[in-house]
Amino acid sequence: AVPGFLAADPFAGMLVAGMIAMTGAEIMGESVKQLTDAVTDEKLVRDVEMLASDDADVKNVTRVRARQVGSSALVDVEVEVPPDLSASCMRAIEERVRVRIVSEVEGILDVEVRAMGEDVVFCPLLTAIEDSNVEGHHVSATQVEEETRDLLDAHPDVREVKGVTVHYQDTVFVRVDANICVDPNATVSQANALAATLREDLEGSDGIDQANIFLDLNADTATENILEKMLSP
Repeated sequence: AVPGFLAADPFAGMLVAGMIAMTGAEIMGESVKQLTDAVTDEKLVRDVEMLASDDADVKNVTRVRARQVGSSALVDVEVEVPPDLSASCMRAIEERVRVRIVSEVEGILDVEVRAMGEDVVFCPLLTAIEDSNVEGHHVSATQVEEETRDLLDAHPDVREVKGVTVHYQDTVFVRVDANICVDPNATVSQANALAATLREDLEGSDGIDQANIFLDLNADTATENILEKMLSP
């Protein structure tokens, strides 16, 4: 207490209480922003965009979102890559971008990277199709691959099915790319005729809208050359 100034104590108490209230309001405001994902570190977002776009396979960074978790941030990144890449290739791009961001940008707890094919369109009618009883649109990629291999293996002129890749166009249309081995002594016209026949058979089956056949005429020859080198003295 100050002698002769009795109002000093109440005034000091009110001043301290006001400072405490202001500090509490600031803390509450920051907490509310964090809970509602309203806190965005613009520099962090710019750094993430720059690192993601530096990857040779990334055509465009379409979205970066950062959510504050304490002193660190959780980041979601969406990038565009060339279309028709395999799932393993897209996964490698996602992991490569993720590791680069986590290792080079400070204050990041974790990063989720999603790679999408350039110009890929998602059909808004997909949900309606899935909910209907329309057959052919419920076939899984694994089932399409198995049916494709069975159809190709059944043809007498196909020696081996080297690979089958299933693509989805506009979400619901299925395209199949098949790589097969045929007789290396076959002529170009014979190989083209075989590819046309197989393509028609695949496109005529349920669940496949488009098919591409790739011929491997050198597989057996290459294997024979390797065996000859291994067996030669």
